[in-house]
Amino acid sequence: MSSVRTPLLAVVFTAAALATSGCSTLGTLAYFVNPNDIAAEFDELSGKHVAVVCQPVVELQYSDAGSSRELAQLVGMNLERNIRRAEVIGQQEVARWMDENELLEYPELGKALDADIVIGIDLEDFRLYEGSTLYRGKATVHVQVYDVAEEKLLFEKRLDDYAFPKDTAVPATDRTEQQFRGMFMQVLSSKIARIFYPHDSRSHFAEENLSF
Repeated sequence: MSSVRTPLLAVVFTAAALATSGCSTLGTLAYFVNPNDIAAEFDELSGKHVAVVCQPVVELQYSDAGSSRELAQLVGMNLERNIRRAEVIGQQEVARWMDENELLEYPELGKALDADIVIGIDLEDFRLYEGSTLYRGKATVHVQVYDVAEEKLLFEKRLDDYAFPKDTAVPATDRTEQQFRGMFMQVLSSKIARIFYPHDSRSHFAEENLSF
């Protein structure tokens, strides 16, 4: 019993000491106990059958057709890794339906794939370059969440002119286009997915401000 009681007492005494040393120290303790200091903006995916679909605007369908499906796949992978009991429909199944049908409303896709929730991502802008010799990814997305059974919009959020890196550009001589594109897609998909689960603010700050 004493071996159990000793660590417990240590925690109690540490917390008491921190309480006398100010709010900033208590904030630090809270961060280490639960580093996910940013709450989910929409947290109703657990236990749900979820379809993620991304549609580009017409201009992007011809200039960069693959980005929308890749983005949907990466967002879905993030959700499955970070939300317990969320079952994300495979992107191949989503893409097959999209190839064979004209999507008019997101719940229509959800009913066809037996989903509870559809996360629709409208990709309105997607760029890799700032000028001709610098990389700086920019994207504008409109995220919508639908309840399939009720055909009801539950949540929506816009990310306008989201940029990576946040405050600088990268010489095109430092990376290949494929390498930079892969990094941008990872960071953008993570930004979208984190709408749906609690996360650590510091980790995304570090991603957005990578040193090249």
